[in-house]
Amino acid sequence: MDQLIPDTTYYYVVGRQGHDPAGQGTRLGDVGSFRTAPAPGRGAGFTFTAFGDQGIGYNAAATGNLIAGLDPAFHLHMGDLSYANAGGSGKTGDAYDARLWDSFFVQNDPVASRTPWMPAIGNHEMEPWYGADGYGGMRARFTTPDNAWNQSTGIYSWRYQNVGLISLDGNDVCYNTPANLDYTKGKQKKWLESRLAALRADTGIDFVVVYLHQCTYSTCHDNGAELGAQQDWAPLFDKYQVDLVLSGHNHVYERTDPIRAGKATRKVASGDTVDPVKDGTTYVVAGGGGGGLYSFPAADTYLGHETANDKSVPMVVSDRSGHNQTVKVTWSRVRYTGYCLVAVDVTPAVAGRPARMEVRSLMEDGTAVDRVTVQRS
Repeated sequence: MDQLIPDTTYYYVVGRQGHDPAGQGTRLGDVGSFRTAPAPGRGAGFTFTAFGDQGIGYNAAATGNLIAGLDPAFHLHMGDLSYANAGGSGKTGDAYDARLWDSFFVQNDPVASRTPWMPAIGNHEMEPWYGADGYGGMRARFTTPDNAWNQSTGIYSWRYQNVGLISLDGNDVCYNTPANLDYTKGKQKKWLESRLAALRADTGIDFVVVYLHQCTYSTCHDNGAELGAQQDWAPLFDKYQVDLVLSGHNHVYERTDPIRAGKATRKVASGDTVDPVKDGTTYVVAGGGGGGLYSFPAADTYLGHETANDKSVPMVVSDRSGHNQTVKVTWSRVRYTGYCLVAVDVTPAVAGRPARMEVRSLMEDGTAVDRVTVQRS
């Protein structure tokens, strides 16, 4: 649909062959609605939500219901959506049941019918029966901004008010699930730098948020951290002062201290404020969208349940040959083993007060796990 008016509520009915939605027989329950975004620079604050690794089931539905209660402007899904491809290796030997896509949409329809869902691509979206990259199923089911060089479903950027957003395909740099490793031949990295430069040059954008499936930094060993992302993309995040990087892949919640050049710059506890200009980029893993939970090699520590957290924690990464390496890191500030989502409350600059983003992690019942404010100097 085009020629929509900003900041306007639209009501709609989905028709089909043999059924005129404007005719008789349409029930009130068939009518959906959505509200368009305000024109740039004319909106007040807004909220967006994010999680990854949802799947289908009780907990997946619960996190979806939490989105509905928050009524965000949009929702980011950081990949591993339906798990129709149960194996996730991107190979034709993976177990696959396309009917799970239908169940996924039925489960999420009450929320997605009114709140835009903007997906990234996970390893379970590599369905090798559909196209050279395996993304034919995603392209058939989702329409995203086609502003990448190859009109990819999973690589795109967009803007909402004063926030610039970039979705990346982590399979391109993934060493431990290498089916699509280097499939863009470096084009995604060049495109990423051009988009980061453009967003940072836009005076109407206060914050840049990147989201993808694989974890650039994480101490959860089940899927580990992604060395390819650390090598190829993290230097660009540093160069262009990316404010927040969101990912899934590991089915836990974890927030880092701000990181620059692979090192923590300072400790940022729950309730504190981080300045990306001075401190670096904050990385959040929000993979507790509904799939089976993973675990940490160290004790959980989160809002109201803080534990001693001054020692180093082991991080596992796979090198290009697929072999695991373990290194000790000190930036794992908040860890929570449970289902949750991230809610980001964005407030524009007013009366001399800088713009800010309050990043919250919430359990299924809305209890806060973590809270940190991002405010640029």
